[in-house]
Amino acid sequence: MVPQSYYRCWVEVDLDALRHNVAAIRRRIGPEVKLMAVVKADAYGHGLGQVGSTLMQCGVDAFGVANLSEALQLRQVGGSGWPILFFGSALPFEVETMVEQDITPTISAVEEARLFDEEAQRLGKKVGVHVEIDTGMGRVGFWHENAVEQILQITALHHLRIEALYTHFPSADENLDETRRELALFLKIVETLKSQGVEIPLLHAANSAATLEFPEARLAMVRPGLLLYGICAKQRHTGEFRPLLSFKARIAYVKDVAAGRTISYGQTFTAEKPMRIATVTAGYADGYSRHLSNKSEVLVGGKRCPVVGRVTMDQIMVDVTDTAEVQCGDEVVFVGEQDGASITASEVASWEDTIPWEVLCGITKTARVPRIYRGTAAA
Repeated sequence: MVPQSYYRCWVEVDLDALRHNVAAIRRRIGPEVKLMAVVKADAYGHGLGQVGSTLMQCGVDAFGVANLSEALQLRQVGGSGWPILFFGSALPFEVETMVEQDITPTISAVEEARLFDEEAQRLGKKVGVHVEIDTGMGRVGFWHENAVEQILQITALHHLRIEALYTHFPSADENLDETRRELALFLKIVETLKSQGVEIPLLHAANSAATLEFPEARLAMVRPGLLLYGICAKQRHTGEFRPLLSFKARIAYVKDVAAGRTISYGQTFTAEKPMRIATVTAGYADGYSRHLSNKSEVLVGGKRCPVVGRVTMDQIMVDVTDTAEVQCGDEVVFVGEQDGASITASEVASWEDTIPWEVLCGITKTARVPRIYRGTAAA
């Protein structure tokens, strides 16, 4: 039966699964460790407004964002009561708004700290900041070799208060020995600062992978991102967490194709036998990558069906020769479950030679691909 919906292509988000995942992380880390929910990139493509609201209901301790617009959207959702950490470096013209809205900056340079100190003085406030130590990521943060000297300079600024120190592991899901080395570098800086009278109790380092695989790195707070959304780097943990997101479209047309016929741009697929080909209402403009051409599968009627020919802007073609009673309007699943079968974001990522983060974040966030929320917090 064709679902009663006018959407041609859509994402479903299970907010009850989000609640389940938060609870699973809490069980892992225990009551003494805080939980910062990483919701950058529109909550990894799941929708910042609904996800943020649900996470607030779950009682997370803080949020992590990548830009000011995300931070301000969270402020609109939850008011001023939630700590929001701005990852990365702020641009000079963002400083005023961040201080006004109590968005916690990451400090990676003494000059950056001075900008926030000056603005805080102008507004008559004291600004809490987190200082990032670069132990191997090579992106932002003070290099660990000279971090102590620079942090001591920040402590002399009268309108700033260092609330936390943190680092970011570049390979916690791939190289545990390197991650241990980086944690040791970070903790050495903490001890050196303590010996000089600077003690900062809130320390955080663990991303999703380290939260699961490296308990020593949990420290005072963890920063899971992908794990909140039910995707684990290691297969052995997948039963503990539930994916939130399903990505779906519909069959718009079915045609018989004779042997020798070609399919799609570039004629990269030729039918070797008579086939039935379904045209599906999504393409790379919707977030179904062109790199999936001739190598991915989708679910139709609970069966895996190969994508044939190049993915086009608005449509893909699927081999439904062995799928019974396929008709216009039938649901097609790119990521998610259907009649007991499933395709995960990690599997799509493997076909695309990328990572699940990119698969989720790459799903278009316009009216072409609306988000539909399921569960107790759905509006």
